[in-house]
Amino acid sequence: MAELPIITGVICTHNREHFLERAILSLCEQTLERSKYEILVVDNGSTDGTKAICEKFADLSNFRYEYEPVLGLSSARNNGWRNARGKYVGYLDDDAVASRTWFEKALWSFENIRPVPEWVGGPIDLEWEEAAPEWINEELRVTLGWVYWGNRPKFLNGPGERLGGGNSFYLKTVLEEMEGFDTRLGRKKNLLLSGEETQFQHRLKAMGGKLFYHPGVSIFHYVARERIQPVFFYKRYYWGGITDYIMTRSLKDIAFEHIGQEPVEDSKVSRLLDNIWNATGMFSAEGKKIQSRIYLSYVFGWLTAIIKYGWRKSELG
Repeated sequence: MAELPIITGVICTHNREHFLERAILSLCEQTLERSKYEILVVDNGSTDGTKAICEKFADLSNFRYEYEPVLGLSSARNNGWRNARGKYVGYLDDDAVASRTWFEKALWSFENIRPVPEWVGGPIDLEWEEAAPEWINEELRVTLGWVYWGNRPKFLNGPGERLGGGNSFYLKTVLEEMEGFDTRLGRKKNLLLSGEETQFQHRLKAMGGKLFYHPGVSIFHYVARERIQPVFFYKRYYWGGITDYIMTRSLKDIAFEHIGQEPVEDSKVSRLLDNIWNATGMFSAEGKKIQSRIYLSYVFGWLTAIIKYGWRKSELG
């Protein structure tokens, strides 16, 4: 009988045949001995050539394919950890490529760092299809997935410090104990809901879990030209407002610091007024107008969620 892998790398994908093969190949070319890891692709109801691409790798002893019919990134991620054979489970976005040390440094972190971290991740660099316009500042780069906390391994304890869900490893026992990711959140077809990994981070910290950052657990995340257009950010922040409202209500019993954008209910009125002025004012620079309209898109999303779900911090369906 073949020896079970120690660590599993999961790629969740939905109709991304143009990116998927690059992601898989990056996990085939690793410094860690191949018998110690497996590659698991979770096909989340794809209707394109995803399965045919996976069939190219069927002869690899450490490659497996699973089909998840329930649409939604959280459902696909939950399928991944449930079917993983490794003690540790990592997730790589399907439009990203992992560094050659991705598996090796993640495994090293779990086996050598004490106390043992429950979540290990690393830098996410951005691979641009086109040069980014000047109005895409650091905050907007984070929205595109960018993560960087320096070139030294460390625990993440500071305010706002986070790891990216598309470059993350977990103890499988922790995923089991926490019952995985909230299926109310995460991408679902054309809905730009997100936040399932951020919610998971809040829940993990509330139970005393630790996040560990290793610069060798790095990936490059592809940024297509359509994702550097203002309309993408308007939609993304609108859904970000809805996501954050749902997430804060789902965490009603947990006291937590906000990671990333501040909720509308905690924002200063002056900032809201400034952004309204900048978004509509004839004297604002074009980049400033775009940034203000992005912020207001988040406000509209938050207000939309209030109208839909109400003010009460009740359970959300």
